[in-house]
Amino acid sequence: MTHSEFVAAYKAGSLEAYVPPDRAASFLTTRMWLPLIRLPILGSGLALALIGWYIVGLLVFLFGMFLPRMVKKNAVAILMYQALQDEESYHDFLAAGVLQLPEE
Repeated sequence: MTHSEFVAAYKAGSLEAYVPPDRAASFLTTRMWLPLIRLPILGSGLALALIGWYIVGLLVFLFGMFLPRMVKKNAVAILMYQALQDEESYHDFLAAGVLQLPEE
C-alpha cells in the first residue's frame, strides 16, 4: 500500500492500522535518544537546586523525570501523526514493524 492510499483510507475510516503501544514506546524512545536527552535535564535541575534555585531546579528535575513518561504515553498518537504526514516515516515504521496494516 502506498502512502497516499494509506492516508486516504485512514482518513475515510476504512483502514484499521494497528500500532502496538509497547513497540511504539520502545521505537520512539530509541529514535529520539531519550536517555541521552533526559540525563542532562536531570543534571541541570540538580545543579540549579544546588546553587540555590530550589524551585526552578525542582521544576527542571521533574520535567526530566516525566518527559519519558509523557513520550511513552503518547507514542502511538505521535507515530500515527508522523506516518500520516511523512511518506519516509511511513515506510520506516512499516519496515520496523511498528505500524501494522491488515493483509489485503
